Amino acid sequence: PQAEFGISVSAMLRTCCNWLFFLVKLVLFLWLSLAAKDADLWHFLTQSPVGCAHEPLPGNHSGIKVLVLGLAKSGTRTICHALNELGLRAYHSEDFHFLPWWDFIHELREEPRGAYANLSQPYVARELNKDQQLANRMMQKISKCRMEAVALDGLEVLMEPLAKANPNAKVVMLNWRSFPQWRKSLDVFTPKLVVMIFHNVISGSSLGLLPWLALLQPLDRWISGNVVENVLRSGGPPITEVSGPLVWLYHQSMNHRRQYECWQDPTTTIDPKTEEDFRSFYSKVDDYFPKEQVFQWDPRTNTLEELCAFLEISPCPRKGKVPKAINTWIFERDFPIAANAVIVLRLFLHWVNWKLLGGLFSLALRPCRGRQKTD
Repeated sequence: PQAEFGISVSAMLRTCCNWLFFLVKLVLFLWLSLAAKDADLWHFLTQSPVGCAHEPLPGNHSGIKVLVLGLAKSGTRTICHALNELGLRAYHSEDFHFLPWWDFIHELREEPRGAYANLSQPYVARELNKDQQLANRMMQKISKCRMEAVALDGLEVLMEPLAKANPNAKVVMLNWRSFPQWRKSLDVFTPKLVVMIFHNVISGSSLGLLPWLALLQPLDRWISGNVVENVLRSGGPPITEVSGPLVWLYHQSMNHRRQYECWQDPTTTIDPKTEEDFRSFYSKVDDYFPKEQVFQWDPRTNTLEELCAFLEISPCPRKGKVPKAINTWIFERDFPIAANAVIVLRLFLHWVNWKLLGGLFSLALRPCRGRQKTD
């Protein structure tokens, strides 16, 4: 009995050690995947042509017709959907990050002796209020994408330079919530956003460990007829409105470079902590626009017909109230086929990476095992 007990204890310890070794390998594997993604080891192989290809509009004019003045959780996504339905090319902040803003940042970083080449995106955003030439360059980038309307939640710091550069634009102001209502909505949403970011980064790290995304361009050319390149070069349709599997894959794989950097300190986001700061953000509209150019939009009561009348769109192509937009797991729910296809691909590549690295590790240890057997 004692011998059997000793054998069972030994087997149990061996099983625990095996599981512990597996968990250590798994943690190291995920850490290596995340580190490779963060370092962008293969970005030179995956970066598609940068820059919308339309000719810039004359006179540093951006082409913006509508500015949506609203903080996150004030209905920015809902109003962008509505503007697109009315025939305007409206960008939500994800679209703006993905196309003109990144084109602008990339161009600055390609100037090795440029004053802004080594600045992070939040610092560049703040310089736009001080450097008119820099602001003019950004307006040119925007005009090359033929963007007609924009909501900048997460990029609220850019609202003032855009307001200064587009005095004839019409403003849809989303100040319908009180400060306590808005604060509560944001505080409930923030943990969900953190979960969504972690999901995207961890699942997407499978494409950063090895240069799998280098296959995207030939696949785009052979399978979809250059749909990714066409979106990048033409500026549309906005990815928040139309997103197939390859476009979604490329967008989600570049998010950490194009979007997440903006949320690092000092951040491009305006996050009022007091009612005074909240009101101050919206009151700035009076510094740049007369009242007749401003529509205080309330999604609970206002209709598409009223929005058409304000924007002088006739006949109005849509009627009634605007349906509330999805604001969690947005792409996964708006484009389920594309999102699920990409998620399956990411998980499959994690498995492939695990097998490849495991095989390489075993090969590296083979000489040591051979010496142990000889001894």
